[in-house]
Amino acid sequence: MSELSIQDPYRVKHGDTLSKLAKRCGKTVTELCQLNGIANPNMLDEGQTLYLSKETAFGVSVLFLDVLRQPIENLRYKIKFDGQVVPGETSGNGSAAKVTTKDAKSVVEVLVQDLQGHWVQVCKAASDHGHKLITLVSGALVFNGATQEHPKNAPSKPESTGAQRALGNAEGDAIKNNPSVKSKKEKGKHGQAVIQIAVDIPEGLRRLFELYKDAPITAKQWDDVANNLECEVAVLKAIAEVETKGAAFWRINAVDGKQVPSILFERHWFSRLTKHAHDKMHPDISGPAFTSKKDADASDRYGSHATSYLRLMNAYRIDPEAALASCSWGKFQIMGGEFANCGLTSATAMVEKMCAGEAGQIGLLSSFIRKKAGGKLWSAVKAKRWDLIALYYNGGDYKKNAYDKKMEQAYEKYKLV
Repeated sequence: MSELSIQDPYRVKHGDTLSKLAKRCGKTVTELCQLNGIANPNMLDEGQTLYLSKETAFGVSVLFLDVLRQPIENLRYKIKFDGQVVPGETSGNGSAAKVTTKDAKSVVEVLVQDLQGHWVQVCKAASDHGHKLITLVSGALVFNGATQEHPKNAPSKPESTGAQRALGNAEGDAIKNNPSVKSKKEKGKHGQAVIQIAVDIPEGLRRLFELYKDAPITAKQWDDVANNLECEVAVLKAIAEVETKGAAFWRINAVDGKQVPSILFERHWFSRLTKHAHDKMHPDISGPAFTSKKDADASDRYGSHATSYLRLMNAYRIDPEAALASCSWGKFQIMGGEFANCGLTSATAMVEKMCAGEAGQIGLLSSFIRKKAGGKLWSAVKAKRWDLIALYYNGGDYKKNAYDKKMEQAYEKYKLV
């Protein structure tokens, strides 16, 4: 049978055997064992991912982004592996040529050429099993400019005005590799030359960000929602503690910015909601799920609130509704795509309430808990079944981060207050 008769990679179904799958994909059992690191060919787990070719088992892609998570074009690189060297220049989306290593133990080194022409190693990682996306994020931003003499009495760092900045359009000249980022020359109050870098926030997001009201959840609101759900306030506070440490909002500028909801951008949601149409051109915002492992080889991780907001803005320019649906929002980190379980008709309508203040967020939590998984989350909350709460809230991998244990510990703390 043709190798194209089975999807690669393949998710194991009930009744599958390695010998049957080998026949379907035109491989031998030995080859499949080597591709997947399988010691016992007679043991397969339902739901297990199998790689059927070297390209999916040992493929490596490298993505180069600047500090604002925009692609770095025309960057000279070298990828070293298995005694080979693959040189090249990054494409318009910041990607290097995809390579396929010998096996999972192969070591991949990535080098880039600096402005002096020297080659600098920026990454060294094992190939491992499964296609590996290595995302390398620079701490710098490249734009055209000329240096000027700095006045002796001027501070060496830019000074904050102390006033809250308006969320208007970014001003200045567009940076080549990202038209939504503008650079503008100014003079500081001591006469020093200042180059201001600003991100042009999409109009729809600016409108949402302007909805914020400083209105923390009151004791009565906690009690009302808990009574409505027939549970203890301590359970709800435990969920908030584990999801965001209770931080419902975050400043979009570190010192004087607008308050916006705490978010986490989920790349795999955006990929699924847009039918994988942007996986190749925009791998930073559309593709497989991010990892939260601190010791992961690639820097392809969730990152900070700032990282998530940069990803959100980039995704919003492509598909606003899908972008909003692909983030978990606010104090309780409810996915925008769960808007129906929150009693709303769109992710946009849900995010409007999320942006307006904590009171709206706890109101959404009540509906979400009641409706999620056909009421199973609600039953778990009432029974204080931490394993089931974590399952319906964080997915099947909740044990990797011990979400159930963390919620139980947080509950014990809040129960005493």
